Amino acid sequence: MNRENIISASAYILIGGKSERFGSPKWRAEIGGRTVLDRMWQACADFESRSVVGKQQPGDLDKPFIRDELKIQAPIVGLYTALEYTQHDWNLLLSCDLPLVTADVFQTLWKNRSDDADIIVPQANDRIQVTCALYHRRLQKTVSKTIKNDILGLFRLTESANPVKVSFDGQDNRFFNMNTVQDLDTAQALAEKM
Repeated sequence: MNRENIISASAYILIGGKSERFGSPKWRAEIGGRTVLDRMWQACADFESRSVVGKQQPGDLDKPFIRDELKIQAPIVGLYTALEYTQHDWNLLLSCDLPLVTADVFQTLWKNRSDDADIIVPQANDRIQVTCALYHRRLQKTVSKTIKNDILGLFRLTESANPVKVSFDGQDNRFFNMNTVQDLDTAQALAEKM
């Protein structure tokens, strides 16, 4: 790890989704001979700490694991768990839906943070990428209240917070969203070109 590139934040990789459309845990799928989780773990290597967040710890998982504290199935629950657990002000929430994301994306987000922002979020493919964003620890009470009010969308949270949107135009492949087995084939092909 290059000391100049260290990101003084925690990275939380979400593996708690049901993957119903995919048919099996996405994080176990292989792209270019490595699992999605291993690819993401490596992409997050510049962070001071990295953890996997999910509903139940897989028996064969060889990475630090944090169990979701709430039974609700939504990415905002992973954020809730991360913000309850974190020792850092800034925290990356990263979903296994985005298997092609690369370390330079996180460096760019980190360089665009500001003291008055709550969220640093990429904007690509004509939308903000809320499951590949940096969230400030000061959002902890807001996230808790939002869940209690049964508002489970990260888009809604982002709209009500103070986001910095970072444009990644022309880098759409890094934010390719994988939801089905057919998407895995596409991700494989895109990875070969990157």
